[in-house]
Amino acid sequence: MDPLVSICCTSYNHENYIRETLDGFLMQKTSFPIEIIVHDDASTDNSKQIIEEYAQKDARFVTILQTQNQYSQKIKPWPNYVFPKAKGKYIALCEGDDYWTDPLKLQKQVDFLEANPDYGICFHNAEILNDNTGELRADNMKPNVGETTMFDDLLSCNYIFTPTAMLRNDFEIPNWYYSSIVGDWPLYFIQIKDRKIKKLDDVMAVYRENNTGVWSLISREKQLNTSIKINNMLIENLVLNSKQKDILLNNIRSLEKTILKYKRRESSLIKRFFSLFKKQ
Repeated sequence: MDPLVSICCTSYNHENYIRETLDGFLMQKTSFPIEIIVHDDASTDNSKQIIEEYAQKDARFVTILQTQNQYSQKIKPWPNYVFPKAKGKYIALCEGDDYWTDPLKLQKQVDFLEANPDYGICFHNAEILNDNTGELRADNMKPNVGETTMFDDLLSCNYIFTPTAMLRNDFEIPNWYYSSIVGDWPLYFIQIKDRKIKKLDDVMAVYRENNTGVWSLISREKQLNTSIKINNMLIENLVLNSKQKDILLNNIRSLEKTILKYKRRESSLIKRFFSLFKKQ
């Protein structure tokens, strides 16, 4: 039987985390078949060997093990390698350093989407793990997100953590997405169109904050500038009405104000340093 759900996992140098991720897939209790697609981007640690170990024990694994790093060549794994292999009616996303905590996660999301064809995406609550301190905390943003949201709501910010998302596998990837700076937020817009988004209250995954991810390795100012580029990219490529464009433009203005505050604070700290230096 073809799988009903394709779990799509991407990994790079996740040796310390990948077992927990894969165990979260294997503990799923479902009334339907699944497949587990794992893409490793030529990791330089033991991630590949761990993935192969799991694949040898379970035929549901579909492995894509690169010998050359694709990210460095600006080749995105989701549209180029992972999604083309996904046979499922639904796609469940997870990266190799996050993990699922509820064995009924997939069943709950599928049950909802099967019963509600007017919804395109189903996500759920998650906890956030600080990999440096070991602190596990609730996601403070999700309580402010309604159980049902729409395209316009998602334009304001990306409130869907990657390991919580399940999408209907009925979308086509446009050319502009292949050069997108990030993968998840633009993908949700491509998929959702005029359908609705469902949030389940259940906490069923852990999103890991660490210093190994691409996003966490860049400076705060660079993150903000990257966010501006993403918003501009959406304006240029999505079919939007004037109200929707205004939402993204407001995002950009807010980001620019935040950058200005950072620069002023930085300038103030530099002046203070030199002032103290002169006194000495």
